[in-house]
Amino acid sequence: MRLPPRPARVAGLLVAVTGGWLLVAVLVGILGVLVPLPAWVLWPITVGAIVTSGVGCLLAAGTGSGASRTYWLRLAAAVALLATGCTSQCFDTLRQPGEALAMSPLTGLLYFAAIGCAVLALLRLPGHQRTRRATVAMWLDIAIVGVASGLVMLQVVMTIPVPMKDGPAATALRVIVLATACAAVVAVVKVGISGTGPVLARALWFLSPVGLLGPLSILLVSAFQRWPHLGGTVTVLPPFALLMALAAWAQTGANLSGAVSGPVARVGRRGDVRGRGISRIPYVSVAGTAIMMLVVTLQHGHLPAGLAAGAVCLIVLVLIRQHAALSDNSMLADRLADQARYDDLTGCPNRRHFTDALHQRTAAATVAVCDLDDFTALNDRLGDDTGDEILRQAAERIAGTVGDAALVARLLGDEFGVLLPAGHPLADGDRLAVALLLAFQEPLPVDEHDLLVTVTVGAAAGRDDVVPDLLRRAELALQAAQRVGTNRHQAHTPDLDASAQHHADVAAALRHGLERGEFRLLYQPIVELPLGTMRAVEALVRWHPDGGKPVSPAEFIPVAEQNGLIVDLGAWILDTACADAAEWQRRHGASAPLISVNVSARQLLDPDLPDLVAATLVRHGLDPDQVTLEITETAVFAGGTALNTVHALRDLGVGIALDDFGTGHSSLTLLRTCPVTTLKVDKSFIDELNGSPQQEAIAASLSGIAATLGLRAVAEGVETQNQADRLYVLGYRYAQGFHFARPMPAADIDASLLTTVG
Repeated sequence: MRLPPRPARVAGLLVAVTGGWLLVAVLVGILGVLVPLPAWVLWPITVGAIVTSGVGCLLAAGTGSGASRTYWLRLAAAVALLATGCTSQCFDTLRQPGEALAMSPLTGLLYFAAIGCAVLALLRLPGHQRTRRATVAMWLDIAIVGVASGLVMLQVVMTIPVPMKDGPAATALRVIVLATACAAVVAVVKVGISGTGPVLARALWFLSPVGLLGPLSILLVSAFQRWPHLGGTVTVLPPFALLMALAAWAQTGANLSGAVSGPVARVGRRGDVRGRGISRIPYVSVAGTAIMMLVVTLQHGHLPAGLAAGAVCLIVLVLIRQHAALSDNSMLADRLADQARYDDLTGCPNRRHFTDALHQRTAAATVAVCDLDDFTALNDRLGDDTGDEILRQAAERIAGTVGDAALVARLLGDEFGVLLPAGHPLADGDRLAVALLLAFQEPLPVDEHDLLVTVTVGAAAGRDDVVPDLLRRAELALQAAQRVGTNRHQAHTPDLDASAQHHADVAAALRHGLERGEFRLLYQPIVELPLGTMRAVEALVRWHPDGGKPVSPAEFIPVAEQNGLIVDLGAWILDTACADAAEWQRRHGASAPLISVNVSARQLLDPDLPDLVAATLVRHGLDPDQVTLEITETAVFAGGTALNTVHALRDLGVGIALDDFGTGHSSLTLLRTCPVTTLKVDKSFIDELNGSPQQEAIAASLSGIAATLGLRAVAEGVETQNQADRLYVLGYRYAQGFHFARPMPAADIDASLLTTVG
């Protein structure tokens, strides 16, 4: 078992010792009721308990630092004065055996000094940092608590009978009791309203009941007059010592664990203190005062003038505080309204503000939607802080380009919108888009570096009757531009609306088709040269809507990619292909072909894809090396999540084929970063065979690269025997194309295997 640090064990031991002093005091007090004991018998026990708690304060100071250390040192000094005053009162009791409460001026002075030292320690303790308005509210709360507590304490002190004749001693006793109560109120205010700063709040809560001990001691003096050894002071000080020891123990543990924050609270961007709740102490104080006044009124039939004046003062303070609270709530509501319409990061209007502005316009306008190219990759590579700064700089660049007359908003993560009124120099879709493209030809200053960040822009312009629809049109234009590439612009045309409608229709039909089982898989063999023996098959999806014409993959795959249905469709393709492959394995054994399945860029962004592949392999009893997943160069070019997913898939043991190899702009770089096992050389290189030596040299070099790296090279799109023969000469051992076989159903693959075996 791991023991706590030694100072923590010592603090716990001091609590136990103080509790032991209290237990001994209780037992001796009970014994004195049964058997006469001298009047001084409890005083040494009381002094011992106080001294022990003082040692705890010194331990809390020794394990702390800064303002916390100073606070506990001052509290230890207060405890030392209290122990001295207690010793002095012990001698006062011996000198005046007939007095119910013997207290010399020196004793009273020591007690008052102890209380003053404790109050000073509390007052000098730094609180949480606040705004000016929060500080005013805090002092109003303190004033309410002070007035309410003062009224209650004065009433209690004036009504409790003092066990001595009126005079300086009785007055001093009342002052001491009142000061003790004030010290407790200060402790409550510190912990509940102004904040404890570097001192643990729980430690101050342990000390908050101390204010009740003064009036209690006076009441006990009258109750224990029959037993001289039971004085009011020796009865209440041992419990006080235990509370002090508990507070010191809590602070010591917090110091050692580092659980106490510094004197300044965390401040938000707008200067407000976060994490501070509403203090209920002022409300409790007012409620307690109201109850006290009700009791006094019922007892006397009227409310004394002093209490009535205090009640009026309290009501005025509460009204002022409520006015301040309502004002703060109004400001908070305004701030929340601003936050609902503005982006916190860039300070630009958000999408809601932008669309509201569009709907409120009654004149012609121009809208552009500007997207930062490859921002996700930049953010992943450079970190979120740099990404945030890129967005801020981009917002400033756009605003500086279009001027103050335009509305610039942050619509999505890295997408900005621009609204230009009619008559603006750039109030034309093409002019605005070109201006934005040119603006980002200059690097953005980010973290003392210059980063070249390009944009792709979609723009739309229209009369007043179509202004509310301009944002949708501009986003359609942006999507059209992004399909072509990056650092481009596109103005809206009517054809884009028709295309968008067709896209929506295909998406709806696609979902229904997936639910109704309208998709089929065909398999195209991958053969080994020169004999053309089938070694693997590539799964190709086909869609035959019920009662309709077949839909080309070139038409529905991009739609599925864009709306996310490719994830569900891809899962179905993988499961169906693995099921067919498992059946071939069962029927044909070692002669069964391996299975190759295409995985889209959208699927690679799904973190659950590796688990899906692993579960599918287990479900159908396939070994991972019997499955190859085909990906495109563009899907993993930017790295990030997609590339991480590919590594996770390769770790499962499945093969990774790089499809259409040679057409991307970083093919050779990918061979260093992507765990590829197969290169599928694009058909465009195969079509040029038997042409010029330069064209054949490219095809040969790709085969050589694959051989050098230990990768399998597959030539795609082989359509003639001459191409197949030439590929074999150039080093290719695997090929795929119509020359060998067209895509066919699983049953035809099975029949082909039977024929081959036969």
